[in-house]
Amino acid sequence: MINQKTNILTIILLVIPCTLHALAQSESQLNLAPSFDTWTSLFLFVALQGLFVFIALFNLKGAQVQANRILAFLLLTFSIVIFSYVLYWTRYNQVFPYLNAWYHPLIFLSGTLFYLYIRNITTGKKLNRRDWFHFIIPLLIILGLTPLFIDNYLGERWLLTNKTLYLIFAIAINAYLKLTYLGVYLFLSYRHYYRANLRESYLKPWFNYLLWSYTGYYFTIVLYYALVNFSFFNVEWDYMISFAMSFFIFCVSFLGYIYPQVLAGKPLSNILLRHKYKNSGLTKRGEEELKNTLLKLMQEDQLFLHNDLSLDRLALEANTTRHNVSLVINKYFEKNFFDFINQFRIEFVKELFLRTECQGEHIIQLAYRAGFNNKVSFNKAFKKFTGQTPLSYKSENAL
Repeated sequence: MINQKTNILTIILLVIPCTLHALAQSESQLNLAPSFDTWTSLFLFVALQGLFVFIALFNLKGAQVQANRILAFLLLTFSIVIFSYVLYWTRYNQVFPYLNAWYHPLIFLSGTLFYLYIRNITTGKKLNRRDWFHFIIPLLIILGLTPLFIDNYLGERWLLTNKTLYLIFAIAINAYLKLTYLGVYLFLSYRHYYRANLRESYLKPWFNYLLWSYTGYYFTIVLYYALVNFSFFNVEWDYMISFAMSFFIFCVSFLGYIYPQVLAGKPLSNILLRHKYKNSGLTKRGEEELKNTLLKLMQEDQLFLHNDLSLDRLALEANTTRHNVSLVINKYFEKNFFDFINQFRIEFVKELFLRTECQGEHIIQLAYRAGFNNKVSFNKAFKKFTGQTPLSYKSENAL
């Protein structure tokens, strides 16, 4: 009988090394009165902020309605998870025991939602019936935790005395299962991002912010479950997972709510610069005139052919300030200075490819004639604006 109990305990510890640690923390808090402190109040505010952004995103209109709603539900899952943690830290989970453990399937669901959002934005692929496959694991987790939910609702503790049900519970909240599941979907998200042919390079900053913040969240969970097995682990360190989720919520809140154009596909860098220039003294008519002047300098005077062309020189030629030139390039052409100039240079190179007298020249020689200083910047700019390498483009389009 003793050996049988030992074997069962060993299996459970192998399945989830953190289960007993969490249960011990819960038992140690049973006799403490519920209360809030500075940190729990802050995290409660973040949870409410996430709920507010969820409502705003869910009702946001535009071309990316489905993607925005997927992102909204991701923020909602984070808000509920943070709220669940707040209940635990404040010991209000004793007052509302039926709210315990609901965050476990939501952690799995966050990986699915993040992947579907990245896939939707990078490929334009909408949700279909086959996508329900991605929700199988979270649904199985809910089924595995159903006895615990019933236990919490009834206020009984029969689950912990039933070895089979306890093993199912341990599997459902297994740390390795969480990390593997989230890791797989994070990998799939990166794969979609890098495989996407994003000619609209202005989307990259938005993707980078989301990928970096969610990656930080994932590795925070990895670090937590690695440290929880050491004797020096401090129970308050579990705040770091909530910090990571809070950062993701505020990242989307700042870039998506304050600058909603991001969620409509507008360039992030342009939006930030436009906000910077909102108090410019340049009138609407003055902006239009400067835009036409810049086009004349590029199209007729071909100022871009000068390889030492700078923002200051362009402003001098346009008889204005570099501040105004930056504003107009950003606002009307939705580019920064270098992209604005390089696009004209690339178009000039494409014209040279079609000229009979240029057929014998090496590609890099044509790039130098267009104003580029080196091969690396030319190749990078050409791929950015055409989606092809110079050699492949020339072989398909040249005479």
